[in-house]
Amino acid sequence: MVIVLHGENELEIEEALMELRGFVGDAAAQSMNVVILDGRRVNPAELQAACAVMPFMAACRLILIEGLFTRERRRAREEAAFLEVLSAVPSTTLLVLVEPRTLPEDHPLLRWIAAHPDQGEVRHFPLPSPRALPEWVIARAQRYGGTFTPQAASALAALLTDPRLLDQEIQKLVAWAAGRPVMPQDVERLVPYAAPISLFELTEALGRRDVRRALTALHRLLGEGEHPLGLFGMIVRQFRFMLLMKEQLEKGLSPAEAGNRLGLHPYAARKIAEAVVAFSLPQLEAFYRSLAELDVAIKTGQVPDVVALETFIVSVGRREMA
Repeated sequence: MVIVLHGENELEIEEALMELRGFVGDAAAQSMNVVILDGRRVNPAELQAACAVMPFMAACRLILIEGLFTRERRRAREEAAFLEVLSAVPSTTLLVLVEPRTLPEDHPLLRWIAAHPDQGEVRHFPLPSPRALPEWVIARAQRYGGTFTPQAASALAALLTDPRLLDQEIQKLVAWAAGRPVMPQDVERLVPYAAPISLFELTEALGRRDVRRALTALHRLLGEGEHPLGLFGMIVRQFRFMLLMKEQLEKGLSPAEAGNRLGLHPYAARKIAEAVVAFSLPQLEAFYRSLAELDVAIKTGQVPDVVALETFIVSVGRREMA
């Protein structure tokens, strides 16, 4: 049997792999019957030999390979040979191919599965879309015996998009709520990654060229445990969406319409639309250029990360209002 797991959702792929490992048996059985091969190096003969080995005191043997069809050079040279190996996988072997990206519908691996439905299956694990994230949050909470209000799910989905980080925060919030529904104020209180109140305070202070208040907000965020590079990335992301939002609003679109075009959840769209009121479009363009220049300076070691953040705030404070 051949199973293909593909997509960018690493969390759900890992969960699927844990389930498949369970088919082999307990930890002792897995230690003798689960084989992990390097998809970048394995050749067709090695894969065929691994699949041919009979399981030891277990119902099946699991062969796990990641990225077997990712490398274009290998795929072009050995693709046909690998597909022949798939056709010869014995019933006592479960061959799991993990591709950490979404494969196109016409990919040879998916075409092979479609042509051999009795020998394999495909499971797709894409990242949830921005609009689907709140429902995903609610569904994950139910797995842990908890519930979110729709507003709380939207608030969390607006702050984080990585499923692994979201899942960690969902578990924490469900434990905190202790049986009651998770509320928006719980998200603001317990989720450190976006620090929404302080971050909006920081951007608003920058819009007013209030250097002292902006620096205070920055160092409060750092004191709360925010990593400088993580904070810099959040500011870059925030200014990028603010710039795009401002452009859409100046075209006459409503915040909801602009958010839809930008692929933002309505909660996030509303928050960003509120933030851009303090900025002109030329200001946002200038700020974004400055952030791009500082990003290069940080990555090349020209400026320490905290100094770069402080430099940006001071430069905004000195810039003439546009």
